[in-house]
Amino acid sequence: MNSLPDSRADSQARVSADGRYLPMEAYLPHRGRMVLLDAVLAAKPGYIRCVTTIRLDSPFCRHDGVPAHMGVEYMAQAVGALVGWQSRGAGEPVRIGFLVSARKFTSKVTRFSVGARLEVEARENWRNDEGLGVMDCVIYHPADDIAAEATLMVFQPKDLQTYVTTK
Repeated sequence: MNSLPDSRADSQARVSADGRYLPMEAYLPHRGRMVLLDAVLAAKPGYIRCVTTIRLDSPFCRHDGVPAHMGVEYMAQAVGALVGWQSRGAGEPVRIGFLVSARKFTSKVTRFSVGARLEVEARENWRNDEGLGVMDCVIYHPADDIAAEATLMVFQPKDLQTYVTTK
């Protein structure tokens, strides 16, 4: 069982009644096959660790696996899950955000093989009140071996409709 967040209100917003993390759709604005991560393993303010298993029917999977550069999208969804987890704890809705850039992406593999169990970690490095943030991300496979790393710049406008119609 995962540890419960600090307050009772946070607990009800972030985890189920039995103390487990909610399904990924509770933390992300994505639905269906576009939810690339399977579950949250651990979360606290400014940090999340998620898991996914590469399957033949996984989006972006070719016959031999998922190209390593798609790891940026796994990282971006971990960032989205972190922000969604924090938003739920604050009583706010899960909102759409944008990947602005991926810097310093390195990968020790060329692809993530079918059957690979990946753990994807996102750690908040910096975030301002305007919704711009920098996140340090790592993909582990197996659990203790770093397969890929990157620093992502992300943006989540407070009011998406106003942002897209006035900018």
